[in-house]
Amino acid sequence: MGALIAMTGAGGFLGRHLTAALGARGFEVENIPRETRRSAEAMRAWLASRRPAALVHTAGIVDVRYCQAHPLEAFQAHVMDTAAMLEAIRHERPELPLAYIATDKSFGEQQDCGLDTPYRPVYPYDASKACEDLLVESYRATYGLKLSLLRFPNFYGEGDVHAERLIPSVCLAALGGHELTIRTRLDGSWRQYIYVKDAADIVRRILVDSLEGRPVAGRSHFGPPAVKSVGDVIADVEAILGTRIRVQVLNQPGESSTITLKDENALGYRYTDWLTGLAATVESYRGASA
Repeated sequence: MGALIAMTGAGGFLGRHLTAALGARGFEVENIPRETRRSAEAMRAWLASRRPAALVHTAGIVDVRYCQAHPLEAFQAHVMDTAAMLEAIRHERPELPLAYIATDKSFGEQQDCGLDTPYRPVYPYDASKACEDLLVESYRATYGLKLSLLRFPNFYGEGDVHAERLIPSVCLAALGGHELTIRTRLDGSWRQYIYVKDAADIVRRILVDSLEGRPVAGRSHFGPPAVKSVGDVIADVEAILGTRIRVQVLNQPGESSTITLKDENALGYRYTDWLTGLAATVESYRGASA
């Protein structure tokens, strides 16, 4: 078995794909339990005993509505847990390469967000994630840790078990023949998407570059051209399946969202075409429901 890569959130959507991508290239991946990374002392002991070659931090609360209902949990998960982990790395393994997976939501409602765009969060999810981003950048600047902030928009692809998300909910409604409920307008939310296997491959490449001593940017934004409205996603899934979806539009206030990233990645990565990735996603749900 190859070098050990430590990971938080290995059981999550990106985490599962990244584990597979790393495993296919000979790496061993071990998840860091949340109870371990909540304590700097426990985390230091874990690092000392396991001696990973690198660490990837993907863990967090992905449900925006849950964070709004439980803000203290959001700040605990995104700020305090991360602070404990960074403190452990600072004292125990300051040379350890760490890839931190950031979200576009830290910017609030802004478009074409670049590396110098200021954070403008509002709600508990995006506010706690913006605090986490600043914490990570502070540790890199203050203590010289080998941190890489990798920011992505919305993930889509095979194996997303969160049925409340737009693409899984559209696919499941289309395949199951049931009505789809949309909280916002069909044209009221524009979301930017990256195929989850692309994101996993990007993180893998960054880790390999770090381990082999090649220069790695301290921050990178990955913003594919796939920016779609809710109506666009529904229409594209309908076209792939050759079916029509019954849709109820609630048009609830505060549900619209438009955040996009400027593609400033240092890899010059060639992204999977939107419809190619979406077709593979739809087929995965068809296979799961068969």
